[in-house]
Amino acid sequence: MFKNSNKKLFLPILTAGIFYSFSFPPIDLYYLICFSFVLLIDVILNSSGIKQTIFRSYSVFFVASLIGVSWIGLSGMRENADSFLIAGGIFVVLVYPLFFVLPSVLFFLLNKNFSSSEKKILPLLSFPFLWTGFEYLQTFGQINFPWLFAGNSQSYNLSKIQYAEYTGMFGVSFWICLMSVLLFILFKNIRSSEVKLNRKNIIAAISILVIFFLPDLFNQLNNNIYPETGKLKLGIVQPNINPWTKWAGKRQDLIPGYIEQIKSIKSEHPDVSLIILPETALPYYFRERIFEERLSQIVNACDSLETPLLIGTPDLVYYEDQSLAPEDAKIMKSSGLKYDTYNSAVLFEPGIEPDDFQKHQKIKLVIGSERMPYQEILSFTKSIISWGVGLSSWQIGNDTNIFTLPGEEKFNTAVCYESVYPEFFADFVNKGAEFSVIITNDGWWGKFFGTYQHNRFAVFRAIENRRWIARCANTGISDFIDPKGNFYLETEINEKASLIHEVGLINKKTFYTENGDVFSRGCLIISLLFLGVSFFYRNKDHE
Repeated sequence: MFKNSNKKLFLPILTAGIFYSFSFPPIDLYYLICFSFVLLIDVILNSSGIKQTIFRSYSVFFVASLIGVSWIGLSGMRENADSFLIAGGIFVVLVYPLFFVLPSVLFFLLNKNFSSSEKKILPLLSFPFLWTGFEYLQTFGQINFPWLFAGNSQSYNLSKIQYAEYTGMFGVSFWICLMSVLLFILFKNIRSSEVKLNRKNIIAAISILVIFFLPDLFNQLNNNIYPETGKLKLGIVQPNINPWTKWAGKRQDLIPGYIEQIKSIKSEHPDVSLIILPETALPYYFRERIFEERLSQIVNACDSLETPLLIGTPDLVYYEDQSLAPEDAKIMKSSGLKYDTYNSAVLFEPGIEPDDFQKHQKIKLVIGSERMPYQEILSFTKSIISWGVGLSSWQIGNDTNIFTLPGEEKFNTAVCYESVYPEFFADFVNKGAEFSVIITNDGWWGKFFGTYQHNRFAVFRAIENRRWIARCANTGISDFIDPKGNFYLETEINEKASLIHEVGLINKKTFYTENGDVFSRGCLIISLLFLGVSFFYRNKDHE
């Protein structure tokens, strides 16, 4: 389609990157991603070698990152923001494109290995498996950023993503890639053929229509019903506290504001079963003796209102057996005691002592800002970055608790970044959660793209598991999401708000909840088989 010249490919590369980034929230041009992949496939197939493939694929996703995730660096330019975000944002924009280079190079090698055989269609058929499998692979380990995955672009396209209850979000990535391959074949045939309505073009066009409408057919034929066994009324407190100033200001002043909103919710809705506050709503280690007075205010409100409160808070834990402390544990300067700090969600319950509170310690931590990757091995790295807002060098949580309310209703809580990991989230639901909660503090990003993206990506967690989700954010966006991905009571960004909504309790588990990313693992295996077969054909052709 395009000539084999970097100069002449500048426009296709630039366009591919722009189309890719414009497919994601909040721009809402989600079908552009298929045309982005068409251009990407073409520039890869027109590459003369691996170096050129690396350069071109990197360039496409550099442009995509420059638009799609530049909100990280731009947020560092806001008033009172830490300049670390600017450096971190630049680092992400430069490094993140590398995650997309590997499947691009493997696709190039597949095409090269089959180039002299009669199986030239195989590389194109392998593309959806290859891309989906390597997206899934990126969710492993401590160095990952599962953000601009193809499937996430369709979070507004609810009618096309309901089958995610079987395949998860990665199944939507597969559908996008398959559509893109068929479009590429059609465009290539039309360009190279003098007769535009020949048999090949008609077959390609029909195939595109069939694949495009397959999700709609699923919606018509899917007979799965997820009955609600009961309902609960939930309250959400969006306090709208500036995240940069709350850590440095008079922290005790936060509590009266929280309690005022909590009491307002309770007075208007006496039957509310749970009131939710956002991530790190308490910007201090709430169980430390120095904060005893502030803790008692929360406990007294919980007891007097007879209503459980789910609150995000840092938590400090001393190791009873110091010999069992991990290599990267923190050490108290005054006493030499080893301890660790966690980003946690804690359930305050009427009549329950603080030491007996149910809690979830955040497991998926943001690279750099919350924890340096693999600092348990490279312990010297944990002190490289130290924020002034209590965020750096947190420990990875090791509890996987499901919260249980006094009425025995069960729910799981994802803290911020944890909500973008599909299988991780489903593992918690699989343990018995009847509804889900996400608490976050997206105030760092203001009204930049990241705040909207993080909110919309939660659509997939609702559909994958067919659970209601209550999403509580410090400065917004807070809302409720039903099991089909519809939003209710979405707040504005940077507003103080209190929300009340009834959510259904669901016990039945989806295929995805029980089996996780089995579809994605299958794609990874099939892509490896394609690679193996391609090297067989290459060796055969060279004989």
